[in-house]
Amino acid sequence: NKNNMKLINFIKPLSEEDYRELQAFNYSILKLLADNGPKSLVEKEEISGAFLEFGTLVDILLTNPEARYNVFYTKPITKPTGNLLELCEALYIDHIMLDKTYEDLITSEVILEKSKSLGLWSTFKDNTILDKVNVPIFYDYLKAKIESKGKIISSPELIEAAEHCAHVLKNHNYTKDLFIESEDIEILTQVPLLYNFKGYLGKAKLDLVRVDHKNKVIYPYDIKTGSELPTNFENSFYHFKYYLQAVSYMYALAYLRDQNKELEEYKIDSFKFIYISKKLPDCPVIYNVDEKLLSTFFEGWTNSKGEYVKGFKDLANEYIYYKSNEIYNAEKKVLENNGVLNITLS
Repeated sequence: NKNNMKLINFIKPLSEEDYRELQAFNYSILKLLADNGPKSLVEKEEISGAFLEFGTLVDILLTNPEARYNVFYTKPITKPTGNLLELCEALYIDHIMLDKTYEDLITSEVILEKSKSLGLWSTFKDNTILDKVNVPIFYDYLKAKIESKGKIISSPELIEAAEHCAHVLKNHNYTKDLFIESEDIEILTQVPLLYNFKGYLGKAKLDLVRVDHKNKVIYPYDIKTGSELPTNFENSFYHFKYYLQAVSYMYALAYLRDQNKELEEYKIDSFKFIYISKKLPDCPVIYNVDEKLLSTFFEGWTNSKGEYVKGFKDLANEYIYYKSNEIYNAEKKVLENNGVLNITLS
């Protein structure tokens, strides 16, 4: 192979878990800040299930389909209620803390002892307690909880949609070439990148990066699915503030390039979203974010209704302001104007 240059060698490998745990700002933090203000920075961020996982799932199905069972748990799980749930949760803790297997936990002795120590069914005789526990929902839930430990729990519908999505991307004329590696073309998926913005750590994870080493061009992509028709993806783009994502991904790639002398001749192509609509799931569309727009998304702009929309820079600066002053109960603009703002003509 005449071309030994590989972008992967410049990227610090990070597991999914380590990436998530990393204290750094990213697109979703900036989006929450824009939507809900500074209190969103201290509230435990609920990693929104299906939303975030879909990209990971499509990526695994595209690149390493066998690995999906290690990352995702897809059997439907029904939760028991009341005493049964309490008993299950307590037994599960024993599985975690004491390394007890499922078989260890479902013996009559353990069930009776645990029920009594928790004070469940305290007026019942032993055989009545065992009858109460001897129902499929109890065994199924406990087993599922143990099997799914450390995995992302996902619905069978989500898996099916992701399988379809991966199949279309790999086979459709518009997109199939994006996933083909060759001597000069390197393909990376779920690429974790770290960058520095004014001394603060930012992180970004790109769904797909194609590197043309012959012509020294880096092509970044993000894969999206949604319910809007393909020609209406722009509604989602602005609604979910994907412009912040595009900027952070481009910023992170530029940072990687600028930190490494060997990459200085590489040009980064414009950012592209590959979108598949749930309404027309057989035809993907590629949305290009042109460079002029990207700098507008970085700086902020006034929309057609005359409202100012904060760009990446505004929100990253707000994030730094709140973090460095440890203020999470008031907005930067209000504090800077001592609590007095003017109504303007809309």
